[in-house]
Amino acid sequence: MRGCVLAGVWGAGKTSIYERVAARLIDSGCQSLIAMPQAATMTTHTYAPGDGADHAAGILSWLGNLTAFLEDLDRRFQDSGLTDHRFAHAWTPTCVMEGLGFDIPIYQLPVSRQAALEIEHRLAIAGLWLVVLHVPTDRIRARCVESTRMTRGPRWTKYVNDFDSDDDARAAHIECAQDRLMSWARTSPMRLHVISVDRDGWDDYADEVMGLITSSPRTRHAAHHPIEPTPADAAGSPLASPRP
Repeated sequence: MRGCVLAGVWGAGKTSIYERVAARLIDSGCQSLIAMPQAATMTTHTYAPGDGADHAAGILSWLGNLTAFLEDLDRRFQDSGLTDHRFAHAWTPTCVMEGLGFDIPIYQLPVSRQAALEIEHRLAIAGLWLVVLHVPTDRIRARCVESTRMTRGPRWTKYVNDFDSDDDARAAHIECAQDRLMSWARTSPMRLHVISVDRDGWDDYADEVMGLITSSPRTRHAAHHPIEPTPADAAGSPLASPRP
């Protein structure tokens, strides 16, 4: 299996890159594409009935089921002998997923790091990259607050405005969420690639992700050993409200 999980805070550009990478893979002849938008994980479950614990349990269950499906798909492909077929480049199971379990530290859902690590170990063995879109601190206000309000409608405007009382404080809230994500990502057994999204070069970023997916040989047991996870410092960053 090959592919990646795209992670990042609100406004980092996950959806812009996700859509471009999926389109590029299809255009390149990929015939076995598993594409999962952030809505499949975060939005679907936080819009469901129940409280934060219910939503967290639903997300963790869904991630476990999805990972089992990917493992079974990969096993069947490997056992078929198609890895050496002349159309292997088209038939290799390929994943592009947005957010996935890496929304957990951003939204501060009540899921233990250890529970998520178990799933990430399995995704690492399957050969997936973790691609984190990192917004430079001096660009967070413009990209993640002001641009989100301008381009994503009144419900998103209210959502972002609820982070805090003014835009500097809202940017600080998002910076804390990004710090939690980076701390989480550095403990992950998945291969980590960080892209600094310091400009609106979405096509260039998509090409960079495509290079990771298509040029890296698929090898089993590709996981590296993560460092011991430590609790993220959430001081000054309240729990995010439900998605708009």
